[in-house]
Formats: sequence, C-alpha cells, structure tokens
Amino acid sequence: MTTALILLPLAGAMLVWVAPVARHLLGPLAFLVALTEVALWITALGRFDFSTGGLQLDQRTSWFGDLSVSYHVGLYGFSLWLAGLTTVVAAAAIGYACWARRERPRAYFGLMLFLLGATVGVFTAQDLLVFYVFFEAMLIPLYVLVGVWGGPRRVAATVKLIVYTMAGSLLMLASIVVFGLSQGTFDLVESGVSENDWVFLGFAVAFAVKAPLFPFHGWLVDAYRQAPPELAALLSGVISKAAVFGFLRIAIAKFPGPADDFQVTILALAAFGLVYGSLLAFRAPDLRGVIAYSSLAQMSLITMGLFAFSDLGADGAILQAIAHGLVSASLFLLAGTIERRTSTGEFAHLGGMARGGPRSPPCSWRPGSSRSPYPARRRSRASSSSSPASTRWAGAGRSRARPGSCSQRCTCCG
Repeated sequence: MTTALILLPLAGAMLVWVAPVARHLLGPLAFLVALTEVALWITALGRFDFSTGGLQLDQRTSWFGDLSVSYHVGLYGFSLWLAGLTTVVAAAAIGYACWARRERPRAYFGLMLFLLGATVGVFTAQDLLVFYVFFEAMLIPLYVLVGVWGGPRRVAATVKLIVYTMAGSLLMLASIVVFGLSQGTFDLVESGVSENDWVFLGFAVAFAVKAPLFPFHGWLVDAYRQAPPELAALLSGVISKAAVFGFLRIAIAKFPGPADDFQVTILALAAFGLVYGSLLAFRAPDLRGVIAYSSLAQMSLITMGLFAFSDLGADGAILQAIAHGLVSASLFLLAGTIERRTSTGEFAHLGGMARGGPRSPPCSWRPGSSRSPYPARRRSRASSSSSPASTRWAGAGRSRARPGSCSQRCTCCG
C-alpha cells in the first residue's frame, strides 16, 4: 500500500511523458492520476489502526546488505496525515494548472506528478538513504518548474533556491553518512540514538532551510513570488512540511541530547522568526508577499511546538502543519486567480475589485484570510459602500486602479 502511494504518481509521470495523447488531454490525465492518489490514500487511512500506533503499512527490501541499506517505507500516524495533505494539495494544484492551461503540458504535468511521488516518498521513508534520495528527487522538479514556468525574475529565484537547498542537502548527506556508519545501519527503526552535536546540527540546518526558518529564509519570498501559483501552493503547503517530518522523525527522535542542548537557541530563533515574519507580512505590497511572510511565521510557530518536547506540543504542531498547508495552498491558488483576472498582485492596483464584481475572487479571499496570521487591512473610503462580505480585501490597495491600467479587461477596470 505504501509503495503504491509512491509509485502511482511516478508511473503517472512516465505515462504523461511518453503516452501518445493529445496535448489538451494531458492535464486531465494528470488530474485523474492525482485523484486516484487521493483515493489510494483514503484506502490507506481506512487500513491504519490509530488505536495501536507505531509504524504500520510498512514494506522492507534489502538493497545493500554490507552497508545495512534497505528500501524501507511505512507510515506513522503523523506521517499518514502529512502524506494525505500532499495528495490533496497536489490534486488541487494540478487541477488549477489544467484550468490555467500551462504551456508545454507534457513536461509540466509530468514534473508535477513526479514531485508528488517524491514528496510522498519523503513522508514514508524509514531508511536515511531512502529519505535522502526522495528528498533530493523532490528538489529536481522544483528547480525546473520555477526556472522554466516562473515569473520575470525566475532565474534569480531559481539560483537562490538551488544555493540554499543544495547547501542544506550537502550538510544533511554528511550527517547521514556519519550517523549511519556509527550506528551500523541507516534504518530509522533499528538505529539507536546519537549524542553528536555536529551531526544533529547538519540535520537541523537542512530542515531549517527547507521550512524555512529564520535566518535561512533568503530563498523564500523570491521563490513564492516567481513560481506559478499552483507550485507556490505546493512549496508553502506541502514541501515545507518535509522539515516538520525531518525534525520530528530524525532530529528530535535520534538526537535527544543535542536537541535538548540546542532547544533554547532553536526556540529563540523560532520566536524571532514568528515576530519577524508577521511584521513583514504587514508591510508586504502584494498578495504573494503577505502569504510568503506569514508562512515564515507559521513554520516558526510549528517549530516551537515541536521543540516543546511534549506530546501536546507535537500534536499541536502536526495539527497546525496540516491546517497551514491547506489554508496556505488555498490562498496561493486564490492569489493566482486574482493575478490572472487583473494581471497584478500589487495591493496598490487592486482597490475597488469587490465593487466591480461581488462574486470575484476577493469575495472568496476573506474566509481563507480569517484562518491565517496576517493582518486584516483597513478598508478604504472608496470601498466602504461595498457589501460586508467583500469589503475587507476591496480596500486592500493603497489607491484605486486607474481605468485601463490592466492589460486585460477585469473587474477593477470594467
């Protein structure tokens, strides 16, 4: 069952890449594969026994006996929910991409399905080398999708993403090798604990970059702004949760001593990141900037829960991670819809949208924003006559858009 969750989207990616299917059918085909993945996860959810806990639905096959490396995958309670979050958000993202009609659909939808399979592999891996393979495989489609289908500054955003993530990956690889050789196995179930501070820091920095946490967030805003909206939804809603899995399953579980030693430092950085991200969200001039900085604040809050070292803190962190993933992904997709209708995400050009079309995306924006930590902006006088359900974001801009300022007909220009 667990292996099927990984292989289904990977097989779907191969099918999209090589199948002699018309271009306009590739998107629906990928969406069908994503929906099938959701159904398969629901089946796994039904088979999971929450009363017993522990590792379930696991499969193990020896790869390199001399090094004690094996293909070992399985699901814990928290990783089952993270895998479910991945399937749901990926299905929504692929559905949005079908609606947006992305260029070069064969390559695009194949990479999206490949990203889905690799991410599920990260959340199910129970061997450190298998975890690292999926962790790196997850990054490859990200680089291509941002670099090819991103916005005007996509190259700079991709370079930042590569520099930060590759630095973290190299540190994690070194930590994996040292830990595995010292334990005599790379299996997370069979291995013991370690008191090596440097190995712990290698893992911690890699996961802090992935989250990201302050001060390793330099790639965050550019990547979220330049990526296609559906990819930004995956980055914020799902990919960042690989750090949650890594902290909980590896850094804290396998390094209890070093985690306790660095607890105060990590909590202090997380607390600063929470305040820092929230303040920057107040000043962000565009929709994606608000969501990006608020995600930094949310991931800092989740990290604080993980490093509280209590069952209540861990349960709250997982619940918050799932909630943030769903809300953040929804908001990025809504932001993308607004950008398609108005050709901009800048608040200064979005005033009066609710007046022109009360059923436009700003109406749907309020329910999502009520669940997220960023500020409610004051209503402008120009939008004070709008309906109560749509005035919050109608006045989000600093000024009303000038007629004809948009490149296409939209709700703000009539």
